[in-house]
Amino acid sequence: MKEYKSFYKTVVGNEGQKCHYPTRLDTYGCGCQHDCSYCYAKSLLEFRGLWDSSEPSVADVSKIEKKIATLKRGDIVRLGGMTDCFQACERHHKATYKTIQMLNKYGIHYLIVTKSDLVASDEYVKIMDKNLAHIQVTVTSTDDEIALSYEKAPKSSKRISAIEKLNAMGFDVQIRLSPFIPEYIDLNKIKNIRCKRAIVEFLRVNSFIRRTFNIDYSAYTHNEGGYYHLPLEQKKKLIEEIAQTKEVSVCVDCDCAYGFWQNQFNPFPDDCCNLRFADNKKFIGDMSLLYLPHVAFLSSSVANDAVLDKVDMWLNTILDDHNKCVISGFQSAVEMYVLDKLLDSKVKIVMVLAKKLFAKCPAKYKQAICDGRMLIISPYNDVNTSTTKPFAQRRNLYVTNHADEVVVGNVTSGGMLEDVLCVCEKPITKLM
Repeated sequence: MKEYKSFYKTVVGNEGQKCHYPTRLDTYGCGCQHDCSYCYAKSLLEFRGLWDSSEPSVADVSKIEKKIATLKRGDIVRLGGMTDCFQACERHHKATYKTIQMLNKYGIHYLIVTKSDLVASDEYVKIMDKNLAHIQVTVTSTDDEIALSYEKAPKSSKRISAIEKLNAMGFDVQIRLSPFIPEYIDLNKIKNIRCKRAIVEFLRVNSFIRRTFNIDYSAYTHNEGGYYHLPLEQKKKLIEEIAQTKEVSVCVDCDCAYGFWQNQFNPFPDDCCNLRFADNKKFIGDMSLLYLPHVAFLSSSVANDAVLDKVDMWLNTILDDHNKCVISGFQSAVEMYVLDKLLDSKVKIVMVLAKKLFAKCPAKYKQAICDGRMLIISPYNDVNTSTTKPFAQRRNLYVTNHADEVVVGNVTSGGMLEDVLCVCEKPITKLM
């Protein structure tokens, strides 16, 4: 067994400046048994004679603990930066298992990035701390056979099952499309995965990857930093369909596109990984409420007696149900009417703002916050001190993406809400 000595590193430079979590802790290195044809780490190391996919080097866990002991409680490290921390040899060496136990001991958060279903096995689920573990399971193809033709990882179907198991158990888990290879992904299958969040990283192409990974590169026309990329407009079109049913975040991208994803698309501008604790300045209340099953309530502003009568009839079916969680912007007159009723009920509430978070929690919400049944969240850039139409539109899409069903008070013909409902694929109940 060869020792992997470079197990800890903080990435600097252009990529390090963009990434919110640039520190990686690799339990294995200098090779990965998944041996993916598009692997950027392989492209950087193989020509230097530092890549052995059949027998990767293993980090000394006693040295890992010495490093972890120097970190501050609440810090976060990425497990699986240069190689997969759950590749097949983990079943024998258990370096990742032991590292997770040490990270728990010292209160260090860990972001696991893997192409293995091993992360969801009972053995690992028992030791992972839900307050510290953040998990991204990669799917590069929704066809098992296609994926096995270019990566030696567990089948995609097993990984999808792992995502759904972790999600059902309440872990902070995401579908990771990395690299996102459009011709290998059936978006209908991605939409049906029982997990609300996805992170996308587009393929970066250099001469090594062109030789080892056989796909059509004719669309990769943007040249930057020694890599070829898909143009931004094409990336936007590809993301659009996924974003109809998932909360999507786009990982570190080329310079010309980074600003767009950061400020106009990603839920948390400073955190493209979109981890659950993301930024404690952007929410008030219990963040775990965001990951419950939700009923979205949306309504245009018309608040006549006929509309309110229908709304009251619907409210009477849920007000005593402490298992219900209603998500909304609570911005229109009808939505605010519903919010007032919910505050006096047992129902859990998620309020999504399309502007900067309240500097101080409004008094009318404090009791619900203290009772642990209300969350106020602002997923957008702090520069927005008032609600603008584009951000209101994004907020409503955010609300419907997080919901399992949508209830609509009323809809103004030709209005903004009608546009949102046209692209919503969740079950919709219209009260009027």
